[in-house]
Amino acid sequence: MEKKKKSLPDSVAVIAGMLILLVLGLAAVFCRGGEFSDWERRYLAVRPDTPNLNTWTTDKETEDFLSDHIPGRQALIALDSSGLFATGRDSQLSTWYASGSVIEPPVDINTDTISSKLRRFEKLAGKAGVPWYVLTPHTHGWLLRDRIFPVLGRQYRSEAPAYAELDACENSVSMPGLFDSEPEGMYYTTDHHWTLQGAWQAYRALAKPLGYTPLDLEEFRITEYPGFRGTTLSRSGLPAILQDTLVCAEPDSPVTVTFIDRDIESTYDRLIFPEDTETWDGYAVYLHGNHGTLIIERPDAPEGTLIVFKDSMANCLLPLLSAHFRRIIAVDARYSSGVFSDVFARSDDTKAILFVYSLSSLANDTEITRKAK
Repeated sequence: MEKKKKSLPDSVAVIAGMLILLVLGLAAVFCRGGEFSDWERRYLAVRPDTPNLNTWTTDKETEDFLSDHIPGRQALIALDSSGLFATGRDSQLSTWYASGSVIEPPVDINTDTISSKLRRFEKLAGKAGVPWYVLTPHTHGWLLRDRIFPVLGRQYRSEAPAYAELDACENSVSMPGLFDSEPEGMYYTTDHHWTLQGAWQAYRALAKPLGYTPLDLEEFRITEYPGFRGTTLSRSGLPAILQDTLVCAEPDSPVTVTFIDRDIESTYDRLIFPEDTETWDGYAVYLHGNHGTLIIERPDAPEGTLIVFKDSMANCLLPLLSAHFRRIIAVDARYSSGVFSDVFARSDDTKAILFVYSLSSLANDTEITRKAK
């Protein structure tokens, strides 16, 4: 008769598990991992003033602290996210993986909101009495929707009504066909912003409506900064092994840019800021990040003033446009005070108004709705 193997009592397994949790919890308390996570682009939870370690329950502050500072946390999240992506699911932080890129999920669309914003844009431009145009590129996920797991790719159909709404607007500028047909390189693989190649397509698309002759890319000063890891990667939970090279282009002629943030002004003689590539927000290399209002002045440019209402999507596009306008005044609703029409007093030679927004901003940014008047 075969002798039955002895198994460990359940109580031993329970005790071992509790000891592991206790050790990890103590390690989190006494071996904290810093205050800011460059990997996740966020501040980590701080130690609670009076954590309750004498009971089996903890308040949310204590739970958040232990979760943020447990040893090996980054590796555990990376392992979990890699497994989710490999099986065609989105990560716990709602990002997806396709064709070597980490992409955002489909934008939640309310077409009534988009049509309302377009009417506001038209009314706003009417106050200035100048032509207006809106440019919203297809998202990275839309471009790659046929290369994702089918159950995920089909979900991008939810963006189609928004694109139809834009196509029906006579003031909407469409991206060149190349942007959709050859999507490789139009967006960063780790970030939701377009690359110089993507911005270049927008620059060429805007040439006819804005009335300028586009230059060749070789006529701009090009600089490159490797090692960029974007915000989409930081939200994916994946290990920070993917990276991009930031490629910047600006005219090689004298320029002045003024940033206005809550009535605080600062002035520089450049549009590209290499020192920002060494920070957690490397994308701030373009225009030193986001600002309420920025004014680009290039005296040798042929045209007058272009007014741009934007989100960060336009940051790598504005240096290209500055080759053709003596002044560009750009306003970001998220950081500006007042309403959009306030900017009209800054110019007496406005040639056109341009709205450049990502689909997410156009669909969901309530600050645009509140200030577009």
